[in-house]
Amino acid sequence: MQTRSRLTKNLFEAKQIRSFDPNETPVVFISYRHVYCDTQMARQCAEILEVTSGLHYWFDEEDECLANAQSEISDINIATCIEKGLDAASALLGIIGPGTFDSPWISYEIGGARGRQSFSKNFTASPPDPHPLIAHLIHDTDISNAPDFVSLGIPLQCLCEVEQWAKYIVEMLKPIPLYENILTKTQRLQDHYGIKEIYERNTRHLRYR
Repeated sequence: MQTRSRLTKNLFEAKQIRSFDPNETPVVFISYRHVYCDTQMARQCAEILEVTSGLHYWFDEEDECLANAQSEISDINIATCIEKGLDAASALLGIIGPGTFDSPWISYEIGGARGRQSFSKNFTASPPDPHPLIAHLIHDTDISNAPDFVSLGIPLQCLCEVEQWAKYIVEMLKPIPLYENILTKTQRLQDHYGIKEIYERNTRHLRYR
């Protein structure tokens, strides 16, 4: 895999608290379990996000804060680093494979994302469901085995859908024109990037078991 460059050695060396300036480049938090198949998929997603103009991403393999916490085997320090990653992010991509939810960290990260101001700052009220800034890539497992709550975000089933979602996120996080409200913008962009079609197709498999 090619070596990926980072904005800084550690996303948080430059600033501990992310300001909510809409002109900043948005960051996608990649959430995944540390098993081979999920890790490989997360790396491929990071490569897609890297070449998507207008996006940065947070990936734990590239964060020195988290690497140090893991070497210390400190769950408290690991949680602190994850919290900083979520604070810096404005969207989340969860990788869901066989046994993903055997790890408590995945539910922790997804739940933390949904409750954060950084994931809601573009909305005058609570974000619409499905949450337009949260997606879950389901791989190497039947989508009908995924938890129902993944339908609260955008369920994805292939890397090409990740690419569509990434481009959609870039536009979604741009300032809203005065003549348009957030719900209209969400619907327009979901139609344009095929996100509505992806959501309806994939969610149908979640609902009918």
